[in-house]
Formats: sequence, C-alpha cells, structure tokens
Amino acid sequence: MHEGSTIRSIMRKTVVTLGLAFVFLVVVGRDVRAQVSNSVDFTLSPGSQAALTAATGLSQPDLERLISSKLDELFQVTNAGRFLQNFGDAQSFTSKGMGVDYASEATYFEVGGATSFALGMDRTYQPGNTNGFPIQGVGLNASVMGGVSLGFLGIPVMVFGNGMHVPTQRYGDMSGSLDNWGVHAQIRLFGPSREMSGLKMLVRWGGIAVTTGFDYSHMHLGLTHDVLSNFSIPNGVDVDVTGSATGQARFNVDMTTKSIPLEITTSLRLLTLLTVYGGMGFDFQLGGGSAVDLALDASMLGHIPPTAPGGASNPDLGTAQIHAVANVGPSAAKIRGILGLQVNLFMVRLFTQVNIADTNPTMASLAAGVRVAY
Repeated sequence: MHEGSTIRSIMRKTVVTLGLAFVFLVVVGRDVRAQVSNSVDFTLSPGSQAALTAATGLSQPDLERLISSKLDELFQVTNAGRFLQNFGDAQSFTSKGMGVDYASEATYFEVGGATSFALGMDRTYQPGNTNGFPIQGVGLNASVMGGVSLGFLGIPVMVFGNGMHVPTQRYGDMSGSLDNWGVHAQIRLFGPSREMSGLKMLVRWGGIAVTTGFDYSHMHLGLTHDVLSNFSIPNGVDVDVTGSATGQARFNVDMTTKSIPLEITTSLRLLTLLTVYGGMGFDFQLGGGSAVDLALDASMLGHIPPTAPGGASNPDLGTAQIHAVANVGPSAAKIRGILGLQVNLFMVRLFTQVNIADTNPTMASLAAGVRVAY
C-alpha cells in the first residue's frame, strides 16, 4: 500500500472517531447553571404616601411592592442570568466563520481577515408583546487569519490560525476590549483533482471538508450612563398615575468563551467565479463564562394627573438602589447550519457566511471578509 493511501486511511479513521466522540458530547451535554445575586431596595417616601393612596386607592405596602416589581421589570434584574447566558452564547457564535476557509482550496497558503456579528432572536416573541423583547443576545468580533496547505507532504490538510487583540478603548461613556484567537485543521475528502477541464470550468464540486480546532474569545464592555425611565402605576380607580426613575447606571460585562468546533461542509464552484458552500457544525463549549455587574442609584418621582382625587401633583417617591451580579457558564453544546457565498477574483476571495442554530433564542451570525489564496 502506498504511503499516501495509508495516511489518508488513518485520517479517515481519526475523523470517524472524532465524530463519535462529539455525538457522545451532544447527548450528555447540559447547560451550566447561573449564579445570580440581585436586589431592588425601595422604600416609599412618607411625604408621598397620602397623595398616592388618595390617587390610587393602594396601601403603602402594596405601593412599595408594585413599584419594586416595576423597577425589576424595567431594568431586567431578575432576568440578569438568562440575559448574560444569551449574551455569552452570541459572543461565542461570532467566532464561527472567521478563522477557516471552507471554499478556496488553496494550493500553498492564504491570508485574510473578517468581521462577524451575532444575535439571538426570541422564537416566542409576538409583535405587540409588552413583556418581552425580540433580541435576546448580541455579539461582535473581528479577526485576521492565515492558512498553510500540507499538500506538499502528500496530506490533504489545511492548517489555519487566526487572532485579534484590541486593547481597552473608550467611546464616550462606553469602554471595551476584545481578544480572540483560534487554531484549526481541515481535511478535504473525495475532492477533485487539480487538473482543469471544460466541465470543471463550468461546475466543480469541492468534495467533503471536515474541520476541527479550538476557538477562544474574550470581550469586556463597560458603560456609565445617566438614565431616565418611566413606568405606570396600575390602580383600581382608573387614574393614569406614573412614575419616573433617574440616576446614573454602572454596567460591566466580561465574557470569555472557549469552544471546540466540528464542521462538515461541501462546496460547489460555478464558472470559476462563484462558490457556494454549506454544511453542519457542532460546538462543544469547553469552559469560560460571563459575568455582569449592574448598579443604579435612582431618584424616584411620581406624576399624578389633575383628574385624580386631590388633583395634580408630582410627589417625591424616594430613592431606590438596584444591584445585580451574575456569573454564568456557557451553554454546553450547539448544533448549527452553515451557508456561505464566495466571489473568486483571481487570487482574491470575497465571502459572506451565515451560521444558524435552531435553539431558543435562535442564534444567528453573519461573517464577511476578504482573503488571498494561492
């Protein structure tokens, strides 16, 4: 048996073994529980109790309980863990499609760069729903990459590396930093020969590509901002009583994601100009996690209309202290679909790629970039 055939046989067995291992991980994978600590401390100002009781018919304990729940709903304190989990999953999703080329089949090497944006969409959201928001998580990433073919060794493998470091930058009230890197190996099975023909100039199948590796991403975001939020105070006397909260919010998010992807893709090149590719991917989250710290000291003001008993007034409701701290591990595993389009201009490749995971929230990312392959 030829040495090249032996190497290919060993690599095929390795791919099968990896596939079985990842199937096992999908079966046993579970989401990591969140550790959340939150509080909404609000005490109604004694000076406003009489006016609010007259306007709404609610007692002081009922008013305090109602306003505290409105603040919780307004600033999503109770949902901090779920919000953070979705935020971290979206950030992990942004690394997909940036560090690997699924369509070029470079003979020697390639270099390039890409940006990626991901978001989670709540599948249960209905237009007009006042108790939810359709976007459940967002992420942004960018990276430069390079790849080397091992074809000169008789091995149909591309080895890729990518990375990006953006030190802490300030943008007005916001600050942020970004780091990511990844290493991947891609074996192409059943691919066509490099020989050209009239038929291959029209349509050329790229075979089956199996890709795995390691992705790491870290992002920190900080925001200090003045807020003004309004809310209604429901009551049993049909009076439109409202309240407002003003203060300075401090918000910090720190996200680290580590994942091993396993992807199986195929491609079809048309007229040597366009390449369409797609497949399936599975991401096992090795570790990392996300942390959020939200703090807000708010001054509260009530707004009672002239139609209320006692007439119009703007009583001082007091102050509220809102605090939420959450630490959340990443989701254990996600299966996603891959679909991409590449424009081939001699050695230059312009591409865009979509990744979609059928989860709730539905996770989707869009990557775009340019590469030079030789």
